[in-house]
Amino acid sequence: MRGGFLSLSARVVVNAEAMNMVEAIGNVVRHRKATLVYRIREGQNERYEIRTVPVVSGEALRHAVQKALAEVAEGVGLPVCSWCRRGEFVKHGVVLDEFFRDVKDAGGVAGFEKEAEKSIYEAERLILESCVVEDVGGFLIPTRVPVKRTSVLEVGYMVPAVEGGRVLYGFDVQFHVRHAPGAQQKAPQSAQNVAAPQSVYNIESSSAVYAMAVNVELWRIGMWFDEGSGQYAALGDRDKRVHAALLALAAVLSGDVRTGGHWSSYRPLWRLESAVAVFSRPMPLSAAPAVDEDYIDETISLARAKAEAYKGAGINVEYKVLVLRGSRRCQLCGSDNVEAVDAASDFVKRLVELGVQYAG
Repeated sequence: MRGGFLSLSARVVVNAEAMNMVEAIGNVVRHRKATLVYRIREGQNERYEIRTVPVVSGEALRHAVQKALAEVAEGVGLPVCSWCRRGEFVKHGVVLDEFFRDVKDAGGVAGFEKEAEKSIYEAERLILESCVVEDVGGFLIPTRVPVKRTSVLEVGYMVPAVEGGRVLYGFDVQFHVRHAPGAQQKAPQSAQNVAAPQSVYNIESSSAVYAMAVNVELWRIGMWFDEGSGQYAALGDRDKRVHAALLALAAVLSGDVRTGGHWSSYRPLWRLESAVAVFSRPMPLSAAPAVDEDYIDETISLARAKAEAYKGAGINVEYKVLVLRGSRRCQLCGSDNVEAVDAASDFVKRLVELGVQYAG
């Protein structure tokens, strides 16, 4: 089996967002923040700075991909368990019969545990056949003999990018009031508890050029280890699973699905600005982080250098670099094994097509 991999780095411009809130202090709800080390270049000078910046967690981004996958999978007739269908990704992690009703031929918890004691690989296959989200997103079932699948997805935090010697982000605290005088009149009141006719609250919102990173082990989608043959075997609907996973990733990149929360009143103004995706087999070639300005050229240069290094060791790595230039300068976009497009629509279309091709 020739392994196929995808490594993606992208920049998205996101304005007026409150996607990842973490705590309330009084009546102020605060945005998630993290302390990062940035490399700042100004002309020939280069320095490192430590900044505390708004971020969106990998958990939020991963949840968005899995929710999108559940919706796509239902649309194309792939199996999705009832819990993943409703966006609760417990993934059979609760060892009760109620959570194993969707697992065909398992016979509830007792039957599944017997299967796991005979072969953890056959037990894994039962879960994969029942839910494509668990196939892609992985799971850990704490039965007497634990059964697990490592996630096919690797998702990082969304963090502000650097441009022109500046880290591109901003914070605002927005004042809001809920006014309900009629409801206040109906509320029971006492000397200790007097309902106010209006509720004051503040939301800490952010705008940023966010860098995001996703890796996908394409070859593992729809694959399980057949202990009898000693080789990996494909599920019957593997091709549809690969296609669905790539469509879900494209939907998240385009801002078509909810990433994080607060979308009912803080739907972010989301635009895919630039991106680079590296497809490779049989070895992974990682894209450079989109935090730095030259990440596209750096990715192309690294992919070429690593492929040559593997060749020197006797491993022939086939690869393709897909680039969404956007407003970025790209000096190496005319190189071999590089395909560059200018429109986000063309990028997501080719992302899916090349992903299917390299999945094997």
